[in-house]
Parts: sequence; structure tokens; C-alpha cells
Amino acid sequence: MYRLWLTLFIIIPLFFATSNTGVLQAQAVVPGEDDGEPVETPLAVEPSTDKDRFETAILMSNLGRNDLAKAYLKQLVEGKLSDEALLNLRDEFGTVELVRLARTPELLPEAQQLLDQVAAASRRNAMNPERIDKVLADLDGSPRVREQAIVELEKLGLAAMPRLVQHLGSPNSNQTKDQIVYLFSRMGEEILPALMAGLDTDNTLLKTSLLDSIGVIGKPEDVRRLWYYAYSEQEAKVINQAARIAISRILYGTDKKASEVSAIGVAQELMKLAQEHLSGQQNWPTGEDGRTELWVWDAQQSTVVPVSVTPQSANLRSAVTFSRQALSFTPENPDAQALYLASLLSEEAYRVGPEGQLPTGNGSAFNLALTSSAPILEMTAEVCFKAGRSQAAEAVLRALSLVGDRHMLYTTLDNPSPVLKGLNTPDPRIQFAAAAAAVELNPETTFRSASRVVEILAQALNDDGTGKVLLIDPNIERGRSIAVATRMSQQIERTGKEGFMAAALQGDIALVMTHINCIDWELSQTLANFRADVRTAYLPIVIYGPTFMEDDLSLTIQRTPNTHYVVYTDERAELDRQLDPFLVSQNTPPMTNGLRDRRARAAASLLAQIATRNLTHIFNLKPATTALGSAVNDDVLASDSMTALSAIPTREAQDILVNVVLGRTRSPQIRTEAALGLAKHMQRYGVLISDQDIAELKQQWEDAEEPTLQTALTVVVGSLGPNRAKVTDRLQSFEVSPLPVQ
Repeated sequence: MYRLWLTLFIIIPLFFATSNTGVLQAQAVVPGEDDGEPVETPLAVEPSTDKDRFETAILMSNLGRNDLAKAYLKQLVEGKLSDEALLNLRDEFGTVELVRLARTPELLPEAQQLLDQVAAASRRNAMNPERIDKVLADLDGSPRVREQAIVELEKLGLAAMPRLVQHLGSPNSNQTKDQIVYLFSRMGEEILPALMAGLDTDNTLLKTSLLDSIGVIGKPEDVRRLWYYAYSEQEAKVINQAARIAISRILYGTDKKASEVSAIGVAQELMKLAQEHLSGQQNWPTGEDGRTELWVWDAQQSTVVPVSVTPQSANLRSAVTFSRQALSFTPENPDAQALYLASLLSEEAYRVGPEGQLPTGNGSAFNLALTSSAPILEMTAEVCFKAGRSQAAEAVLRALSLVGDRHMLYTTLDNPSPVLKGLNTPDPRIQFAAAAAAVELNPETTFRSASRVVEILAQALNDDGTGKVLLIDPNIERGRSIAVATRMSQQIERTGKEGFMAAALQGDIALVMTHINCIDWELSQTLANFRADVRTAYLPIVIYGPTFMEDDLSLTIQRTPNTHYVVYTDERAELDRQLDPFLVSQNTPPMTNGLRDRRARAAASLLAQIATRNLTHIFNLKPATTALGSAVNDDVLASDSMTALSAIPTREAQDILVNVVLGRTRSPQIRTEAALGLAKHMQRYGVLISDQDIAELKQQWEDAEEPTLQTALTVVVGSLGPNRAKVTDRLQSFEVSPLPVQ
């Protein structure tokens, strides 16, 4: 306090003293600044201890000098304070002050980092086994000492559970089972997550003790998590009985009705619980970092431990657990098999991330899927569709393309296969996986939605990753002003119909924004078309207009999925405030550049397969001409794209190939492939190009020096169909070797 009073004594006059620049400020080097240059500071004496630095950071923040406050916080963060020092700061200044600083934007990230360090130190201190053992020893003391120990353990709550469960499961513990079970009853429902996690132990005595405690403090909604232990034949009889008693206590308040607890519907209840978690319907408490604590059994430590995970990770692990339990009750049930497989694939997909690919090989979830039979895979795909697990659905469709057969493409309208359903789902990732499967299943005749395959592949090929915003506004200037505020590449269309057609034919639209006054198609018709067409059904739509129209359109917004209203503004900050919550809520994660590139390569390869495997009578490649014309400019996509173009019987396709052949800046290899593709196209569909192009091709043929390219151009010239006189002229002008073969 002496230093603080001294600082205040000196700081106040400094704020009122003047210099030749108007305000007198002391200059000092603030440790922690990157360049060590003197910075203006009102402090006469720099703090030298951790406590003083934090106190000074608070003072500077209160005085509006967040630059200095941040510098002192940076010193503390980089100083790697011990747990004792961090806890001293917490005890001296309080958690509220730490949180206040962490919520000051100008002090980030240092203030948040310091708060995280203090929180971690607090957790480590609370879970310190020596500390907990000392408190447990007091349980054998006098009634007053024992009560104080219980109160302290109650305050520790979940933090004390790892050590308490260790004692409960250890035959060498000084504490009796009854002491700890009684302690659990005093600690209350807060510790239920840890108790439930402990049920994964193989220690029968520990498991029965945990079930006893759950029966005392559990709630009716916890009963579903006990059904497996009450009736599973994989559990010991004593566990079954302990779980039934726990259920009886929770539901009826007595253990006398354990015999009345019924096993009817247990498997269905567990499957329902797994489906809820797989769909993300279960909410988890989260901290400011958006993560939650999932308690799990640690076999090495023989106790429960908390693991920091995302809510989605917690849901997926729970889905795996409950679907596996359900399968143990009905091992022959295909629905249970499909649910468990879907849960495994979904968790594996989340583990590798949106850009990753599921591992293959022995022991992988994908290889397990390959051995699960096509009918089970079809059911698994349905589970993934309903749960919104698009990446897992992709994996299932890939497996179906490998172990399924073409008959899946010819199912009835009332009962479409996952491949056909996938072609018409709103999710673009599932669409693409279904399109790939349709090609790889090698159909013999056309089928329903076959036209969707090339549309989907062309969209993937045409997605440049810029994430355009499509503006629909008859007032071009107004549309341009709000488009600029989104900070995305923009494309503006004047009418609702033009906007819909642009979005349907392009693969690079990430957001649609439309003014309330659509023309050609009015707003309701525009929205209806966007949502009815599978090519645009997934796109988020933002309607903008004046404030007074928001209430009038509330019912329209409510009835149109994935739609939002914003009040028109060309101010970025205000538009961000209105848009960000809507964009963050989108279920489909944005596609990364790596994934987009990989998908484009796959699309080009599949379009080439359609050409080489003579599947064009089923998959008409003409709608992909424009996309292929753009893709040939990419050296990675050029070869497959030209192969596909060579099977499109149009002049446009032939013109694209000619342009590549004549492109002197392209590599000889690509020009050679283009020339061979052009020759093949002309032989199959005739010469469709202009006389000027023919003349340029002949000139290139005469000028070419690279042997392979020259030969390919010779094939082109030969395919032009020269007349007999020209053939004779070329034959006679050919230089024959003066010597015979010896």
C-alpha cells in the first residue's frame, strides 16, 4: 500500500503539470515493451514486484492508460509466475478484478492469458492430492474437526473428486467406504458427472459404491444413464442390483422397489439418448473459452479426471458410449448397428477436422464401415443425414461406392437410396460425395437425378474459394454500398430471377443478400425458388431493407429456413453487428482452401472418368463446359478437364481445346495433351473450328520444335482432312534418306 500511495501522491500533480508540449508526462522505460524505447508514463517509480505490477495495471486501466496497463500485464504473463504467486494475486485482488481486465478489449490477449494462468493454478491447487489427503485425515477427528473437513471438501466440489475416487477404490485407504459415500451425499449433484464417469471402472466394489452415491443424489433425468448397468449381461450381477437400487431410490425415494424397475424399452431409451447426443441436442455448460469439462475414467491413475473439450466433442463421445450400450442389448438390431457405426465415424471425422480425411487401414472406423455390408451402410448414411453429420455421411457414401452396387441408383421414389437422396440434400459436401459415388458405381442406364451429378461436379470445379456475396437489388449503387460493407467479393444482379440463376450455376456463392423490393420475381417467389432448388437450398439468405419493414417480414423469415433480416446500412461496424450472429450460427463449416482444391481435383477426375468410360449417355457433360473451360487454365486440373472436354460434341468444347493448343505460355506437356484431345474431338465430331484457327494450328505445326508437341500437332493437322492434292504434295515433298537401310 505504501507504494500505491506514493504513486498516487506523485501521479496526480503530473497530470496537471505542463511542459512545452502542453502536458508534462514522465518518461520511463516500461519493461516488456518490444523495443525498449522510452514511453510516456505518469509513474515516477516503476513497480518492481508482481503484486505491484498488477496493482499498477489496475490503476493504469482505471486512468484510461490501457497501453501501460497492457505492458505491465505482459510482464506478468511472460514472467511465468509460480502457482503460489498467481494464487496470491487472486487472493489479494479478487477474481472479479481479473475478469474485468480480461473483458477489456484494449488489454487483450494479455489480460485473458493471465486470467487463464490463474484459473489453471486454482485448479491444480484444488486438485492437489496432498491437500485433499490432509483434509480427509480430519474426517477421523472430533465432530467439530470432521464437520470443518466436510465443509472444505464441499467447497472444493468436483476438484476433489479425482483423489476422493482414488481413495474409494483403494483397499489401502485409511478412509472407510461409508465415510466417502456420506461425503459424496453432502457434496450434492454437482459431482454427478464425476460419479458417472467412474462407472467405466473395472473395479466392482468401486462401481457399487459409486452407484450407491448416485442413488442418493441423482435426479430423474440421470436414470437413463443407469439402465445399462442395471440390465447389461456384460456387468456383474451385483452391479445390476446396485444400479436397480439406485434407480429405485431416484424414482421412488426408496430401495424397496428395485424389483419393480423394468428392463422394457431400455435399448430404445439408450438409442434415443445416443441420437440426441449425435444430433447435438444436449447442451453442455461452457466457460468463456467455449469449452466444457467432460469427466472420463483414467485407468492408469485408477480415478476420474476432467478433460477440456468442445461441446461437440462431448456430445460425440456420449453418442459413442450410449450407442455401444444400446447395441449390447440388441446385437442383431440393424438400427443399433447403424447408429453405433454413425457415432464412430462422426467422432473420427471430428477428430481429423473438416479438412482431414478419415484414416484407413486395420483398426480404422472407415475399414470397419467397409466390412459392415451395404444395407447397414445405407442405414448408417440415413442416421448421418438426420443428425447433420455431413463429414461422416461423406465417408459412408465413399464406402458405399466401394462395396455397393449400381442397383442403389435405381431405387423407388418412395424409398430412395442414400446416394440418390444425397444428390438432393442441401449440404454441398454430401451432394459431392453422392455424385462421386454415382459415377463410381458405373451405372448402365440413366436413373432419377442423374443430371444432378454433372451439375454438382461442375460447381465443385468452378468454386474458386473467394466466397462471393451475391447481391440482388434493382438499385445497383445501393447494392454495391452494402456489398462493400461485407468485405467479401461481390456479384450484383438486378432481379430475383437473375440472382437465382447466378447462384444455381456457380459454386462460389457463400452468402445471398437481397433487397426487399425484388423485381421480375418478387421477394416471396425469389425465396421460394432458392429454397426449392437443391443447388441453392443451403445458401444463407439475408434480406435487407428499412427498419419499419422488419416486423412485416418476421413471419416470412420464420417460415424460410436459414434466412435473416438486417436493417440497411453501409457502415461496416453496424452491418457486422447485425450479420455476425447469423453467420456464426451456420451449421456447415466454411470449406478450407485445401479441401476446396482437393474437391476440385476429384471433380475433374470424375468428369474425365465419365468421358473415358463412355458414360456420357447417362451423364451429359455439356452443362460442365464453362466450368471445364475455366479449369483448363489451372495446370493441376488441365489434363482431366481436357479429357472431359474431348467428349463434349460442341464447337465451344473444340474452341477451348484449340485455345490451349495455341497458348504459347502453356507447358509443352499440356499443349501436347490438348492437341491429342483436339484431334480426337475432330475425328469423332468433325472439324468445328474457324478457318483462322485452322491456319494458326498449321502455323504452330510448322513452327513447333519440341518433338512430342510437334508430333501431336501433326495428328491435329492429319485430322483436319486434307484433300488428295494436298496429300500428294506432302508425300512428294518428304525428304527420303539417300542411303538404304544396311
